[in-house]
Amino acid sequence: MKTYFNGAHTVLIFLLLPFCHIFAADTADLPELLAATALSQTAIQLQFDGQLQAETAEDLNNYRIAPDVEIEYVLLDQRSNRVLLMTTPLEIDKSYRLTLPNLQTGIVITLPLVNEITFGAGDAVTFSGGLQDTTLLVNKDRKTRNNNAGAEPTLINDPTGSVFFIAFDLFDAFEDMGIRNPTQVLEATISLHVQQCDTDAAQTVLYRRVLLPWKEGRGTSTRAEDNELTYNSALHRELPWNRPPAQAMLSGIDGDNESDYNGSEDVAHRIDGTNEIQGAGKRYEFKGDHLTDAVRFWVANPDYNYGYLFALQDGSVPIVFSSKEAPDENLCPTLTIRYQTVDQKETSENSK
Repeated sequence: MKTYFNGAHTVLIFLLLPFCHIFAADTADLPELLAATALSQTAIQLQFDGQLQAETAEDLNNYRIAPDVEIEYVLLDQRSNRVLLMTTPLEIDKSYRLTLPNLQTGIVITLPLVNEITFGAGDAVTFSGGLQDTTLLVNKDRKTRNNNAGAEPTLINDPTGSVFFIAFDLFDAFEDMGIRNPTQVLEATISLHVQQCDTDAAQTVLYRRVLLPWKEGRGTSTRAEDNELTYNSALHRELPWNRPPAQAMLSGIDGDNESDYNGSEDVAHRIDGTNEIQGAGKRYEFKGDHLTDAVRFWVANPDYNYGYLFALQDGSVPIVFSSKEAPDENLCPTLTIRYQTVDQKETSENSK
């Protein structure tokens, strides 16, 4: 299900009252409007400090944007405190005033040329609910090879070969924002929190694109249900790894082309990047040209967005990362995308 949250670009709020209350004449107990963000030419996100009712929040008559912007439809996300307004096109750096019923205040919204959004889990990201992550456990006990660890609060890399998978679903967000040109993606960064690393020495973690579909599952290192990731299979009982555990790769097959996927390779041959891990209790950022190119490919080809495999390249002790099931949602994996809000190529062609 699609969920939305305020992005990095803030808006100027002109207040005649300390806070904004909406949707009823008696506003004493209703949520306050905290912020509004123009995510793209046709999408504006509103953030409130409490829960909204869908019947009211999705009523087009409750919103006005001037000058000359029509609201085509409204979506209330599953967290019930964010609203996405789908509009006719906004212009870059032009000021628009958003008004709501029963307000004596207006909010000025300006669309920047470059914006930033985050994906992950919980309440602190722009888009929540499309994250999958799970560990593929490797040990000597063969009876565990059909186990799934999708519901564990941790992700593990260790010297015995345990790896983990992460994928962020981008499709609904980019569709709703109306951003379909992958060249609008400028930079991508994956942030992972390390819970435990019992050494003072630096250890290197690598990441490769995954070339087969997989499902996180709900196991706690227990026997997998159908279509859950295991040591033996990308999808238990349906799709075995070509070379368990997810080791089949071939030079030149790197996940750059549609033909690289759903074939005889499990993961890309090329390493898209590495990061040195030294110390626990903090986040590490994974970024680079290959990761940004991967996000661009997934925007253009959402059916092949199988995410990344992370593995220990060198090191002698396990590294334990926080998964999306971590008790503190602020420690969950995140993907940050910096992007252009306008397709400049299309704008240039239309102006000719």
